Amino acid sequence: MFRHDALAKGRYPRVPSRWDTEFGRWVADFGVPRIVAGLAHDPDLRVTNQTVYEWLQGHAPHPARALALVEMSRGRLTLEAIYEHGRKVKQAEGDTGGPR
Repeated sequence: MFRHDALAKGRYPRVPSRWDTEFGRWVADFGVPRIVAGLAHDPDLRVTNQTVYEWLQGHAPHPARALALVEMSRGRLTLEAIYEHGRKVKQAEGDTGGPR
């Protein structure tokens, strides 16, 4: 079973705070597989589906990848929107970024 099938059946509920930012909405609209395929042309930018989901969890992409995402979005995203996503997700989920 593919993950999107599992999501449709309610097996992996989405965490709203991860999808309610400009970056999260863009990922939802554009699609994780298309992001992975779009970055695959450059060996230095390649990522996996898991990497994109980690970005949605609040881990920021490396600057070169973030710039590639801005270009891929054709102006819909900004660097600020990408990095603000991580701050908002961590705040919403109670992660202050301090030592654990």
